Amino acid sequence: MSGPEHTGTAQFWDAQFAGKGYRYGTAPNAFVAAEAHRIAPGSEVVELGVGEGRNAVFLAERGHRVTALDVSPVALGKTRRLAEARGVAVETALFDARTWRPGRTWDAAVCTFLHLGPDKRPHLYRALREALRPGGWLIAEWFRPEQRTAGFQSGGPPDVAMMVPEDELRTHFAEGAMLRCDAVQVTLDEGVHHGPAATVRLLYRTA
Repeated sequence: MSGPEHTGTAQFWDAQFAGKGYRYGTAPNAFVAAEAHRIAPGSEVVELGVGEGRNAVFLAERGHRVTALDVSPVALGKTRRLAEARGVAVETALFDARTWRPGRTWDAAVCTFLHLGPDKRPHLYRALREALRPGGWLIAEWFRPEQRTAGFQSGGPPDVAMMVPEDELRTHFAEGAMLRCDAVQVTLDEGVHHGPAATVRLLYRTA
């Protein structure tokens, strides 16, 4: 789900990812690429909403042991194929972001453009915190409400309620070290996410 238009179902995302190409490209998200240096070499990393694997494979290429989670079996299949083509290994597993509980911890977590309704987002935030070991990093990016209210056309859910406000993140990630929680305007070049965009970027480390 690296870039979902709405929460969707497994069947919805299977259809979105069914083509031969890569809907969001094969290069990593720009924010993930810029901040990945913070993750210690050889770390265990989990990505929630991996989509077709662009971030997971990038992190595996850096020597990390990556667990890739997505609701779509088709997406996970493409993740495995991309990893194989790049000569790395990525562990994949099905999950539903609305109900998932980690059951274990990782050194870092990545989450890009995984959009849920406002009633489901607190569960996602709690799961992300619970997935991290002490000192673990979270690198995440979402579209914020201005993506809809300011008329940006570079992607994201059609419903403004699905967007993530900066203040909401500050509330849910208050415990720990929030190195960055910024409402930014960026220019996306990530497949169907293309052009100016209003996003919020979160860089967080557990206590």
